[in-house]
Amino acid sequence: MGPFQLSNLDVKQLRIFTAVVENEGVSAAAYALGANLTAVSRSLSELEDRLGVRLCRRGRGGFELTPQGLSIYEHAKRLTLELNEFETSVRIISQAVKGRFRIGIIDNTLSNPASRLVQGLNMVAQAYPDLFVELSLLSPPAIEIALRERRLDVGITAQPTGLSPLEYTEAFSEQHRIYISQDHPRRTEIEAAFAGKNHSLEAIPFIARRYKAPTIDKLEQSYHLSPAATVDSVETAATLIAAGFGVGVLPTHYADLLSRLDLVEVAAPETPLILPFFIAHRSDMEKEPAIRMFRKFLLQQRPEGDSTEQKSWNAAVCLQLKASKLA
Repeated sequence: MGPFQLSNLDVKQLRIFTAVVENEGVSAAAYALGANLTAVSRSLSELEDRLGVRLCRRGRGGFELTPQGLSIYEHAKRLTLELNEFETSVRIISQAVKGRFRIGIIDNTLSNPASRLVQGLNMVAQAYPDLFVELSLLSPPAIEIALRERRLDVGITAQPTGLSPLEYTEAFSEQHRIYISQDHPRRTEIEAAFAGKNHSLEAIPFIARRYKAPTIDKLEQSYHLSPAATVDSVETAATLIAAGFGVGVLPTHYADLLSRLDLVEVAAPETPLILPFFIAHRSDMEKEPAIRMFRKFLLQQRPEGDSTEQKSWNAAVCLQLKASKLA
């Protein structure tokens, strides 16, 4: 093998490889990256051919790095961080607010009247007309990973994990309630169970969310629920609820838009569930003008907390995450 010279394609494939390692598998990495499973697998194979080493073992036996793969991963992480830091530094040094403003949001943020997303983007567009905006719809884990790796500048998410070196600030909230199809054969029985009037041991079919806030997790533990399906977005949850697979939790503002689907709210003592949404960015990016303006506008409706409150919140999230993993 001759001298190795890094290309743009190599950098892209190394970033995909680090995502595979950090998500412990190709399938999970493809989901986190919002990419095609075949494309991620092909990129990994091409990188192995290019480097001339086997990076990992993957398949039915699970995912495992080879010694060479571990070494390449450590170097790739360092390279990726240095490249991203260089891009950020150049943008700050130039003092010109131009280039890309990359935002990641989770699904159905737009329909939440409390989000102020459109107004915030409009303010940025008016203040910095030379800025090119990239708006991406991603899963909560994908947003945090992209922020950490500087592939996003700012993110809006509802399930933060306290990932270092990110900063999170609560920006707005969202009401969630329980819904069922009007024609579900067990509707009356299920409504009685949530109201505390029916203590039948028969499990209630439930549409489980792959990524969920602690308040939803607590609700699931309070009733005799049996997952009938797993979904990764609000729209897919609404689809299966309407199709009669079982009950599920939806944002109230989103359910109000689905009158043609004949969804019925299931009353429960715990509802409405209040889910906080957070604006997140890297701690070393807070001086970026576009981020500062966007963040300031989204937070206009709430009092600014001091840095002590922010650090306490981040610590609380980390403790909560550790507790959930141990449970």
